Amino acid sequence: MSTNRDTVTLPILPWSAVLFPGAHQTLSIVNPHQRTMIADVTQRDTGFVVCLSRSPAPTANTEWSEPVSVGTVARVLDITDSTSVLNVQAVGISRVSLLSFRLVQDTLIGQFRFMPDSDETVPNPLIDEAHALGSEVWSVVRADDSRPILPRTPETLSYWIAAHVPMPVATQEELLEVRSTRSRLAKEISLLRGLMDGLRTEHSG
Repeated sequence: MSTNRDTVTLPILPWSAVLFPGAHQTLSIVNPHQRTMIADVTQRDTGFVVCLSRSPAPTANTEWSEPVSVGTVARVLDITDSTSVLNVQAVGISRVSLLSFRLVQDTLIGQFRFMPDSDETVPNPLIDEAHALGSEVWSVVRADDSRPILPRTPETLSYWIAAHVPMPVATQEELLEVRSTRSRLAKEISLLRGLMDGLRTEHSG
């Protein structure tokens, strides 16, 4: 990995799902080139970038697919290897914007710019409503009685909601690309309200 204050060069994993900063995800990898890349970053104890793929994720017999322009730096937490599938437990670290990419010895390498949320004040009522709606939706859509402890820090809360509330992958990518925490929470509140209205209608019917 090469880096300076603003940019970082890391291998890319184009994927069929969105990884958010702070979120954990299991990546079930069958593509041999991706398996080699994961083995390399694990051995060197460095990161890689999970980017939503613009086309279907590669199988064991296909090549790399093109990544979208915003992704998340990830670190490997654990690996379970089998004959056909490499199950990688990964955690999202920070959001990055893709500047360029190229194929180097069967590994997709990208140059990225770090993409922190813009520094602005998030009103407490916005945080409180997002927190309450996120908890309510979770309790409705989960089959068990689990009650997660939602984070109170605005940015962390916005990423928790994006990662845990059921929504289309395209919507998740839109949330990842939102430039500010305040705007992301506002968008999520609108989505959560609509989801709750639909769930209430479904249950009343």
